[in-house]
Amino acid sequence: MVVAGFVAPYLLDTTTRFVEAAAGLPDVRLALVTCEPADRLPPRLEGRLAGHWRVDDPLDAGQIAGAVEGLSAQLGPVQRLLAVLEQLQVPMALVREHLGIPGMDAATARNFRDKDHRRRHGHHPPPRAVHGPGNRPALRGRPPPVRGLR
Repeated sequence: MVVAGFVAPYLLDTTTRFVEAAAGLPDVRLALVTCEPADRLPPRLEGRLAGHWRVDDPLDAGQIAGAVEGLSAQLGPVQRLLAVLEQLQVPMALVREHLGIPGMDAATARNFRDKDHRRRHGHHPPPRAVHGPGNRPALRGRPPPVRGLR
């Protein structure tokens, strides 16, 4: 059985669906790290979570690490740490490195978040404007938009 932590700052409907899906995975005990107090968790998550830890700032790596350590004390070592929010990828990577949890490292997460860095280093070249049909700008390597097919 894998103990996994899911960091979800606010439990909006879409995020709750991701948490619910993760909680339903076979052989996974899911713990939730969130800003939401336990009494405000959506009813559909009731009984599906192995643990809950409330933090004030879910983007703070120190608070995430404290939550994961607390959950590990309650449930056994957290072996995976995940989230769907892009802004959480770097803080979570720092926590993974600090606690020895497998997953994306901080350097990779920074590259994922920093699109300008990827462009500067040739990993994600910016699109270049060229003239397309009718002298309208088009993007090189991509077909111009199709309008009014008859």
